[in-house]
Amino acid sequence: MDAAIACFRRRGFHQATMAEICAEAGISAGALYRYFSSKADIIGAIAEDKRGENDEAFKRAADQHGFIEAICLSARGFFDKFADGDGALIADILSEAIRDDAVSASLRCTDQSSVQIFMQAFRHAQTRGEIDATLDPEIATNTLFGALEGIGLRRAFCRETDADEAISQFRALAERYLEPRP
Repeated sequence: MDAAIACFRRRGFHQATMAEICAEAGISAGALYRYFSSKADIIGAIAEDKRGENDEAFKRAADQHGFIEAICLSARGFFDKFADGDGALIADILSEAIRDDAVSASLRCTDQSSVQIFMQAFRHAQTRGEIDATLDPEIATNTLFGALEGIGLRRAFCRETDADEAISQFRALAERYLEPRP
């Protein structure tokens, strides 16, 4: 998967070939195809691996520090990817997922798992009075994910990759949106 990421960074998802991934990994095509039948499968595995790590960190942070801190921790991981120069790759993969059902299927599955984890923490935060109890957890979670992705992509487009500034922007939005109602 690391070899695929390196190839995708260099040439973009669409332009990178399975042969280039094999060469980067130092393996035969047969070995690669034993594990992955396509680039879409590789992207799905990468997303599942990375998102799984992020989701576990989010759950721990939500339990220890509250929902807003936890979602900002998750945002940090996402914004750090942009700071590391992966903004174009993220945009490339998202646009490919819009065009290609094979790419979107695995990404949607991973995304849905994350949405469920965030919604559960959202409900707990509502019960504790940390955030607005009138918000629908699914709508709010999807709104926050959309804001996070939008901020990352917009900042990458504007060549503003400072992760601390992105976190500050996202935190201000999340705090205002989630503020408990009197």
